[in-house]
Amino acid sequence: MISEYLFDNDFPEHAKSIYCNGRTYTREEFLREKERFMKRKAKRRVGV
Repeated sequence: MISEYLFDNDFPEHAKSIYCNGRTYTREEFLREKERFMKRKAKRRVGV
């Protein structure tokens, strides 16, 4: 899992991938993980 603080920022424009917690994430994987994280965060905030 990517650290929460990375989702506060956008993916760097000219980077092809990022390395976090021993794993390399491509732009598509990062955006997919960010979307899943934001959904879970919103769900916790609402309390559903």
